[in-house]
Amino acid sequence: MDPSRNYALAGAALFNPMASVYWLDVLRGRKPGVGLALVSAAGAACAALASPREQPLRAVGTGLLAAAGAAVTGVVLQRFVTWVEQRDGPPAAPDARDLLVPAAAVCGAVVGAVALGGRAPISYAPYNGKPGHYRWISEGPYTAARITAWSGYLLHQLAVWGCIYAAQRARPSYDDGMRPLNWTALAVNAAGVGLHYAQTRRYYDGLAVDVPEGTSLGSAAFMLMLILAMETPRRGLIMGLKRPGLPPELVRFVRRYHGYIFSWATVYTFWYHPMEPLPSHLGGLYHMMLLFVQSSLLFTNAHREPRWTLALEMLVLPHAVITTLQKGSGFEGMFTFGFLGMFVLAQMHGLGLSKEARLGIGSTYAASALAWYGLRREMHRLPDILRVPILEYGIVGILAGLSLLMRAMRRGSQRIAAPGGAV
Repeated sequence: MDPSRNYALAGAALFNPMASVYWLDVLRGRKPGVGLALVSAAGAACAALASPREQPLRAVGTGLLAAAGAAVTGVVLQRFVTWVEQRDGPPAAPDARDLLVPAAAVCGAVVGAVALGGRAPISYAPYNGKPGHYRWISEGPYTAARITAWSGYLLHQLAVWGCIYAAQRARPSYDDGMRPLNWTALAVNAAGVGLHYAQTRRYYDGLAVDVPEGTSLGSAAFMLMLILAMETPRRGLIMGLKRPGLPPELVRFVRRYHGYIFSWATVYTFWYHPMEPLPSHLGGLYHMMLLFVQSSLLFTNAHREPRWTLALEMLVLPHAVITTLQKGSGFEGMFTFGFLGMFVLAQMHGLGLSKEARLGIGSTYAASALAWYGLRREMHRLPDILRVPILEYGIVGILAGLSLLMRAMRRGSQRIAAPGGAV
């Protein structure tokens, strides 16, 4: 596959499951709208573009088949959601916050078991070392690996989205206890982890055999950027300042749909990699499983516990550092001080720390960065620590700009539609 077809396939893996959820909405009584048309068209187009260019009829057929498959999947998803709703009920003990530490311990035990289980003997495909080329791919054959990896991803993804959909339709208030739906979501994610482990042991390759590494990294990074936007009302966008803020419609959009977006980012990234017993993979596995726990605790007070959510944000730091040390890329300083920089600029301001404490943390951060690069005589690389903040704030800025543009277009259309507004 050429790179363009790789990215098209990744788009198909996102938009077609999204179209299934839109079809689920239609089956639940909502009229088909622009959203369904756009997402279905995007999914069909991506599926067509992922087909061989020299076979246009096959590409058209693939696109139509993808659109039809999304509609059929919506029917199946509707039945699953109905099943979840029938088994749901009011919250009850235990307090979800009391489960956070035990859940983290269970996730750690799973990671330990994966490490002790080792890896089945395989031969790796040649690795060219170029950026974006994933090195943990077997020599093949890939047919069974493709079928099992993509099937597992879609089952896991759609089941999690079904739980989120059922929870949002119920419109519960946040509570301390666990609802049956929370236990169902935990079971779905646990089953997804077990299924992927079995798939890795038998066939090894995940989605990486078909889609670029940038799609996995990008989905996880995009999640961090949306968290930055979502948390601005509580901790400000930068240095605790809440003015100027982000467009309210952007914050509302992220808060309403972040469950779907974040679960896609985690499930897609999880199934992208084989469950390889290497430090970088094990660190990522632990982070993903904790995020699965977080997604399962929706509409509990544990889900929005500030120190818990901050820990989930910050776990990207050790994972990034371990990965770059394993690869020997020399970016450990950039990731360490880049993500710590985000803590100083944004994340620590939601913890209720005093002004003196925040000043002390910021001063320690600046001194540590200067010492790190100064002692290595690499002061010319000091600007590298700005890459992560520039990227995160840059994407959030683009999203804010798009929100303002959509607001202006909406107001313009309203003025035209108003009596006497036509020119």
